[in-house]
Amino acid sequence: MAVAGSQAHAIAELIQKYEPSITRRSQRVASAELSKWTKEEVEGVMEQLIPRANANGSSEPCGPEFNQLNKSLKSRIGINLGIVGIFGLGMFCLLPLQVAAAFYLLLHGRVAAIWSELPKPTALLFNWSTGLHAFVKAPMAMIKLSIESEVALCVNRAGTFMLRKDGYTVLSHVWGETMGWSTGDSWGPVELDLRKEGLAYHHFQKIFRRCDADWLWVDVLAMPELYEDLSRNEKANTEALRTGVINCLRTIYEGADKVVCLDSLLLRLRSGSKVDVAVVLSLSRWIGRLWPFTETKLAKRVILKTEDDAFDLDEIIEFFYETIHNEDDRYFHIFNRLAPLRPVPPGFRNWLRYLANPGSREPEIFRAIYYGCENRLCDIEVDQVRALFPVLDLKWVSGWTLQQGLHHIVEKYPNGKEFLVKYCDYRDIRHNL
Repeated sequence: MAVAGSQAHAIAELIQKYEPSITRRSQRVASAELSKWTKEEVEGVMEQLIPRANANGSSEPCGPEFNQLNKSLKSRIGINLGIVGIFGLGMFCLLPLQVAAAFYLLLHGRVAAIWSELPKPTALLFNWSTGLHAFVKAPMAMIKLSIESEVALCVNRAGTFMLRKDGYTVLSHVWGETMGWSTGDSWGPVELDLRKEGLAYHHFQKIFRRCDADWLWVDVLAMPELYEDLSRNEKANTEALRTGVINCLRTIYEGADKVVCLDSLLLRLRSGSKVDVAVVLSLSRWIGRLWPFTETKLAKRVILKTEDDAFDLDEIIEFFYETIHNEDDRYFHIFNRLAPLRPVPPGFRNWLRYLANPGSREPEIFRAIYYGCENRLCDIEVDQVRALFPVLDLKWVSGWTLQQGLHHIVEKYPNGKEFLVKYCDYRDIRHNL
């Protein structure tokens, strides 16, 4: 045991050398998922990570570029003048080319093309220049309509919103990595006034272009935020809208073509190995958060984005199914961490720990919840139960407490009570089930 503990400590220190922000996670993973790995094998994976700049602010691949909204009149005038200047310079260069193209089209009798094609470069230049200081935010009326219609409120690359039943992608991310801001000794959300504006257009583009999608569902856009300065009534109304979106999540996740995971650690990985991706995923913040379990469990496909590639989570898990022959395999504990997230292929059900006792009366989904949510955290206490509702096809009621949510689950799934009690005990949730 002492040798094993020493080995785990050495591996944890090695992981922190490549990513100092990983402390408790590195110790837990070194003792569990990587318990059968050598230090040299782990280092071979960590060497594939691109170093991250250690600077104040967000140095995450998809993090915000600034933290404060400059509200001074002088600054706003300067920004607007700068945008006008950029557009004017672009038009100065573009106009002679457009005039020459117009004469060419006219000489060849293509008058219609003059009106249909020549304005397009001007429109692209205008959209690009105004996008330098633009924000993307969903209209409140469309959020309400998406709840009433129970469809996904999606956005395209241009920042245009549309209600869609299909043909869209869901973004799965860790809020702190994509929306948070860091200083030398603290972390927190960006400035309130900036959050009220929406997502800065260039920040939005950093996220969008990694998702390989025409239409994207983004939780921070489709779900209204509970701002700190809202009145009691405003908070109640906003919470009711958020509950409405949560009650549509099962439909939204199941209707998407795919769920794309953007995790900052994975986005620094440059490797074509499924094993390397699985190791880094086990160290990620994404796998340590509760809501991604819900997104992953309900998705048709889950795509993990790395620095220069994309991996299908089902293909990674299938690789382990085909490779692992017993529980002593060095990949087994990594596989056991990932397997509860996705459907289990036929022929592999009896020897997975979370599907043991196939004659048990508990619904299979509760075993998947118990093991799939292991070592997953959330910032809002009630979400420890609320995040399970879409998976269980249940509707949350705005204003419910954690205890009310638990009792509703037991009422609807009495055979799942044993595993739900285990789930609560593991998470130190006080209950009277």
